Amino acid sequence: MKPIPVPGNDELLSTLEGVEIGSPHLAEVRYRLDRVIGAGTYSVAVFAQRYGPEGESPVVLKLMRPRSIRQWGEAAALVVQKERLALARLNGHVPPTPFVVRLFDEGLLWVRYGGQELGLPWLALEYVHGGVEGTTLEERIDYSVEQTGYAFEAERAALVTECLASGLDTIHRVGVVHRDLTPWNVLCCGFGTEEIFKISDFGIARPGGEAGTFAGSPGGTVGYAPPEQVGPRPGEVGPGSDIFSFGAIIFRVLTGESYFLADTVIESVLLAQEPARRSILECTALHPQIRENISLCNEIDAALCRATAADPRDRPHTSWELASEMVRGLRAAASENQGRRRRLESFNDPSRTIRYGWCWRIRQNPGSARRVRSVAWEADGSCFAATKKGVAFWDGTHWEDKPAPPQLSGIHFVHRVTAGQWLLGGDEASIAQYSRQGVSGNVQAMDRAVIFTHASGDIGDLAVLVGVREGQAPLLYALASNRWLKPAALDGVARVSALSRLGSDRWLLSGKDGEGGGFAAIYSPLFFETERLPAPATDSYQSCAAQPDLDLGAAVGTHGRALLLLEGKPVEAVVDGEPSLTAVAIDVAGRVWAGGEGSLWVHQAGSLGAWIKVWTDPTWRSPFVSIFADVGLIIAMTADGAIVEGRYQG
Repeated sequence: MKPIPVPGNDELLSTLEGVEIGSPHLAEVRYRLDRVIGAGTYSVAVFAQRYGPEGESPVVLKLMRPRSIRQWGEAAALVVQKERLALARLNGHVPPTPFVVRLFDEGLLWVRYGGQELGLPWLALEYVHGGVEGTTLEERIDYSVEQTGYAFEAERAALVTECLASGLDTIHRVGVVHRDLTPWNVLCCGFGTEEIFKISDFGIARPGGEAGTFAGSPGGTVGYAPPEQVGPRPGEVGPGSDIFSFGAIIFRVLTGESYFLADTVIESVLLAQEPARRSILECTALHPQIRENISLCNEIDAALCRATAADPRDRPHTSWELASEMVRGLRAAASENQGRRRRLESFNDPSRTIRYGWCWRIRQNPGSARRVRSVAWEADGSCFAATKKGVAFWDGTHWEDKPAPPQLSGIHFVHRVTAGQWLLGGDEASIAQYSRQGVSGNVQAMDRAVIFTHASGDIGDLAVLVGVREGQAPLLYALASNRWLKPAALDGVARVSALSRLGSDRWLLSGKDGEGGGFAAIYSPLFFETERLPAPATDSYQSCAAQPDLDLGAAVGTHGRALLLLEGKPVEAVVDGEPSLTAVAIDVAGRVWAGGEGSLWVHQAGSLGAWIKVWTDPTWRSPFVSIFADVGLIIAMTADGAIVEGRYQG
């Protein structure tokens, strides 16, 4: 490929928009550069489309600025090389950690700039859909303060602390030090318990023991750079340097303010060398959930003071050592759904106009021999699936199949517990906790003849499972704090097709009754009660979904029948043409998304409007089995693993 001319004044590389470049490693893969979405001192981030034999995927192409290459030469290229090496070390597991952005590809783009031919190193990275609240942690903190008057509530603060602790732990385990961890370098997606925080931008990262990025130049960001990183002590830079930045980030998350109020890196380092620290109680945006617990505030102040100690030896040795005690205290202080409901009320959702502004792409083409039984989505668009052959992971660009763990003889479902952790279950009444490290624990019910087909909830708290035994009615099992409750038989029910948590102690069920009609019910395991819902006549309800924060549920089935549960009241909503509906999801804006053969529909729950068909392709013959719905992002999967994605682009 000939060098592409770039004007000498085009430091943002905007003239490259529309250019296509090929992958040096994957012959059939190419990237089309779309638009610049960010720029740093040394590099530019470009939103791009990845085209491959499996379909299209959005990615971020990170390109070095021409001026950096011309001025610094190999030293500038080393910035990208270090990020590539750091991310490559973290991409070795399947599934990879969800708390660090994924690397898909790398290459060199030749341009003619200022009369010179320059090779610009590039990385193809995971694109993170930020949604209404923002893509970076900095944006989400600002959004929270502006819209609700407070920074993160206790539950959300605990979640971001856990995510960052897990990400840092993974980074440090492979021998990498980030060296520039800030709220701008943490990318976010999802809402509520599905929210994920990802560490990104490893431009000045280095493997432990190696020299700095540019000799003699202070690295890091004002308010987050540790003292040892700025000055003549490079040998002291290590995992503790990231712990310092982690502590400063937690303060920002809790208060909406900077821990060290300074204008330059040198000033903030001088402040960090003083023993005194700000208290979270000094900050007006501290959430009342936390402020009311003075002992917790004092514990957090002490933990952050230690995390940002001037001497690295005085800091916690690991990210989890810093996070664990704070997380326990924050979880104890949290009030269920209080913070999330206030955030929902603040949403200004531009994607409500369904008919306009949406772009649909095929992420994975249909026709695979893969047979998907169950899907557990992450908010970043990746998923873990149970198939007839074992398990499989979709990373956003391709499928990676894995055999079933030896502890399980057959897998019928996979259920997301939290980011990067799943519950697997199937034959012989067995279930297992699963993560990127493998199976971490097994649980079995007494009756080994039972097959578990569905699960929802957390077995460490409260979970419900559907069990089937040949020739008998389905059974509802419940686990409360890892202890089995007495199973409940669903007499008169032929099959349970889906299970979804409707509230803290209520589940929505859908399926087929013994008389050949549709079945929908609410199950309360702590009271051993099953309340059957009056449902419109249909052969079967094939899927159900719930949005607990909105007290909203939905079940869909044959003949286009949909049963919406609005604040506990069932309402019928029929899709025109009466198609067979096989999958359903509800986003946090209250929209119900349903899938049938080759088509997707949407309905605004609580409105008088009809269902709207938003996507169709008659060549897709395999039924949809799962839909992930976020504000401005819809991903739907068929039984053969084909994936279509819709994004609101305005």
